[in-house]
Amino acid sequence: MKLLMVTRKVDKGDALAGFSYTWVKKIAQHVNDLKVICLEKGNTEGLPDNVKIYSLGKEGNNSRFARFKLWNKYCLKHVSEVDGIFCHQNPEYTIAMWPYALLRRKKIISWYTHRAVTWKTKLMAMMAAKVLTASVDSFRINTAKKLVVGHGIDLDRFKTSDTKHVDERFNIVTVGRISPTKDYETMILAVKKLVQENDSNIHLSIIGGVPIESQRSYYDALLKIVANHNLRDNISFKGWVPNEKIVDELKKSDLFINLSGTGSLDKAILEAMAARCLVLTSNEAFKDFLPVTLMVEANNPEALARKISELMRLPTIELENILDSMFQVVSSQHNLDNLVKKIIQQFGT
Repeated sequence: MKLLMVTRKVDKGDALAGFSYTWVKKIAQHVNDLKVICLEKGNTEGLPDNVKIYSLGKEGNNSRFARFKLWNKYCLKHVSEVDGIFCHQNPEYTIAMWPYALLRRKKIISWYTHRAVTWKTKLMAMMAAKVLTASVDSFRINTAKKLVVGHGIDLDRFKTSDTKHVDERFNIVTVGRISPTKDYETMILAVKKLVQENDSNIHLSIIGGVPIESQRSYYDALLKIVANHNLRDNISFKGWVPNEKIVDELKKSDLFINLSGTGSLDKAILEAMAARCLVLTSNEAFKDFLPVTLMVEANNPEALARKISELMRLPTIELENILDSMFQVVSSQHNLDNLVKKIIQQFGT
């Protein structure tokens, strides 16, 4: 089978898009030939020989018109050479690819995981043969084309080391862009409360950067809260961390916190579960397979502090049972190897 994949960026080290590199690598193991059109590319070292990357040149500051010309060039040349097209995440890719797919009678399978429903997502649903998504709430359009297949967590990344980092401190980590939707201020204020209550042997690492300049003021406000409460020894902002190093950060942490209000399955939480790092979240999408001890009320620093304090004192046997259960959820329901097989199967139906 020959496939054409469209995605935003292929770069194994990118903090946000690094997982796309792994998807490309895994899909390539199941096809004879994989062509990838991407908006930009970075480090693609290690991809198999049957993968060809065609970048629209954003990494070289190509103009929109130059990227448009390359898009047309690649589509006109390669759509006719493949058996199907896989459009990853952005609905614009499906919409832009549809005329070429229609002309050559090629099936488009789309992947989408976001709660937003716009005219673009509706149009994507009309144009794609199937829309694959991680959970029922990850694609909120009622259509027979919707197929829930779980997330794609590469468990191979988490087999590199089973040894947890030994640290006298209780290490908490959170991963995500610096944005008000992540509710970092609640985490900071919870740490403040714990320190005030003599749980000072605690540290919170916030991994992520400011994606857009308009949110710089939010980041500055977080820094001010930390400084005003004298929490510099307990809270650190690490900025973006390369995708391949996130596993190490998770493995040396005792607790992963996510207070994002997306209402859909967050891949970052699943990766923490795969790393056997205890998780604590306010995301209701996880309430069906996480124990109540790992769920917390949103926007409530006091409640979060209480939960953290309880988890710090979990008996070892109970902790190990929870970690085993979390890993099994990811292994059985959100394994990238299984997801890739489901993607490939769509082109045979």
